[in-house]
Amino acid sequence: MLALLTAVLLPVIAAVPGPPPRGQGGPFLASTRAASAAGQPRALAVGDWNGDAKLDLAVVSTQPDGVQVLIGSGNGSFTGSGTLGVGRGPAAIVAADLNSDGKVDLAVANHDSNDVTLLLGDGSGFGPGPTVSSGGAGPASLTAGDFNGDGTTDLAVLNGTSGEITLLLGSGASGLTVGPSEVVGRQPVFITSEDMDRNGLRDLVAVSQGSNEVVVLHNLGGAFAASVGFATGTTPSAAAVADFNRDSLPDVAVSNQGSSDVTLLLRNATGSFNSITLHPVGQRPVAIVAGDFNADSTMDIATANYDAGNVSVLLGDGAGGFGVAQHYPVGKNPLALGQGDVNGDGRQDLVTADVASSDVAILLNNGTGAFGVNASFGVGTQPLAAVTGDFNRDGGLDLAVANFGSNNVSLLTRAVPTGFLPANNFPAGGTSPASVAVADFNADGRLDVAVANFGSNSVSVLIGDGAGGFAAPTSVGSGFDEPVSLVAARLNADARPDLAIVNERSEEVTVLLATDGGFGAGGTFKVGKSPFAVAAADVTGDGNTDLLVVNAQSNDLSVLTGDGTGRFGTATKVSVGARPLAVAAADINADGRVDVLVANGGADRLSVLLGNTGGGFRKVSDAVTGSQPRAIAIGDFNSDGRLDAAVANQGSNTVSISTGDGAGGFSAPVAMTIAGGPTALLTADFNGDGKLDLAIVNQGNATVAVLLGRGDGTFGTTP
Repeated sequence: MLALLTAVLLPVIAAVPGPPPRGQGGPFLASTRAASAAGQPRALAVGDWNGDAKLDLAVVSTQPDGVQVLIGSGNGSFTGSGTLGVGRGPAAIVAADLNSDGKVDLAVANHDSNDVTLLLGDGSGFGPGPTVSSGGAGPASLTAGDFNGDGTTDLAVLNGTSGEITLLLGSGASGLTVGPSEVVGRQPVFITSEDMDRNGLRDLVAVSQGSNEVVVLHNLGGAFAASVGFATGTTPSAAAVADFNRDSLPDVAVSNQGSSDVTLLLRNATGSFNSITLHPVGQRPVAIVAGDFNADSTMDIATANYDAGNVSVLLGDGAGGFGVAQHYPVGKNPLALGQGDVNGDGRQDLVTADVASSDVAILLNNGTGAFGVNASFGVGTQPLAAVTGDFNRDGGLDLAVANFGSNNVSLLTRAVPTGFLPANNFPAGGTSPASVAVADFNADGRLDVAVANFGSNSVSVLIGDGAGGFAAPTSVGSGFDEPVSLVAARLNADARPDLAIVNERSEEVTVLLATDGGFGAGGTFKVGKSPFAVAAADVTGDGNTDLLVVNAQSNDLSVLTGDGTGRFGTATKVSVGARPLAVAAADINADGRVDVLVANGGADRLSVLLGNTGGGFRKVSDAVTGSQPRAIAIGDFNSDGRLDAAVANQGSNTVSISTGDGAGGFSAPVAMTIAGGPTALLTADFNGDGKLDLAIVNQGNATVAVLLGRGDGTFGTTP
């Protein structure tokens, strides 16, 4: 019987994964945690560090001090690539070619050691470079550009404690030397650069927090004219320069953390600013960026709001006006904000460094000026099955995934409100885990998981700690023969969750009944040829749990009726389509009886079996699916009060939605392309908006894809 599971696995293993599904419109909603960050992240840079045309991240952190390099996969996820040493109290970072070798380097301003650390890129990563004096005390911000017109990159460092800007002049491979300094404002906190007067030289724009103003220093060819200040809101924190009213003149937008708003300064032809407008954003904005987020050739604004724990997005109207801010949750206390196309779809996404939650959050742009979640989350190798549960007791649904190829279980913990944290992996307790079930097996109020290990002929239980962790796996029961599927349910009268395990080779179901110390034998029960999946439901209406098993070689459904003691009668067989691989039970026609849907992998059809009194079934017209249907989820996806069917089609790499008519009939399927060969499918309200979402386990690219339901039968990365 091993050949059946191998046949199911091989077509997906050979497939080349495609890109994750993209959003289809709707409002920006939520962030995905890209990675945890060591210590307290305080600044970030976005760029292609290794020349693979995918954007990477460099995150500056304190406690401990360092720069963490995160390599982008091109789909919005990142992998850590080490941490580099810097000076004391690093506060800011900029990416530029600082030694004229054509490769991107990093410069980090170290506030406490009064210096700048250079990290030199070689096209594949970074190595340590020289450390240069900042030319003052307390460097807090820096910007890169050719300020003296010699063709090499310089740095302008804002030394907040000494209240001055110092130029570090580049000389190509020879490094940087300390140049002239300019006093600027009171308590300066931020600096950027732009050619404000369009004379071909980059000018400096600084934020003076003590005087509540933006200060502009015009470049005279390596020296700067006396600064000119322009009023802002209360306690300004950062600035972004862009042409917000499409007059070809650079304007300035300033985030004001004291007044929780944005000041817009529109530049006029005389070099002054003739309009000041305030736009409310989230509480305590500390960072700001400008970009065209909705592809209308008009510049928009985003702010990172420290106290609110969110990002505000203001869409521009092209005349210097903005719409009402839309807010999107990220991590706790976002301190830095960056932008770039991190998932390769041609749209500007947003990245935050969140100091209190020690992480980096990603907001993916759907192209309408709205941001949604990362649609894809990495798990172990060859994931086959998954369950939902609140494993860390935070009120949100998490996902536990059985990984056939890597012999482990991945836990994806929900990141409020819609994304998932990077997977934590736990040993499965055996080889080739093929199925997973969830229940509180030891009655401690915390969810546990049980795993059917196909390769080692074993079943293991991982006891949850209630915080998203699990104890070492413990084997339960014996005598299994290629266990391919299992379900947790109350099979006797003691209210404890028991286990029913499908053995593919011996063609029987093993029942394990819960005891105070674990599980005891409950008997074995014959089913059809090559059983492949199991579901539990009371199909007879007598209050006892029955078992439903699909048999892939005998093309039928075995119904095992329970007697309430953990024992089951002789299986009744119901003919279905060719090569049934999945089964799901629900009251499809709302008559109070359990009905059954069976996914027939060899016929590309759903068998619809309507329940009769006493546990029998009446077969009605099949529903059409995609190629090689492998998993089923049932729910009211279009909010009409009738149950619909979602089917994961492994052969066509799709998930199809068939709308139910409430009488047992289903509409023609509407398909959504899914990368990577879907093998399992779950439905739940993952983002708490009252609408059912989908989680799709993709064996071929080792991911779980999450699609958010819109309540009308459609799904996307934004609701």
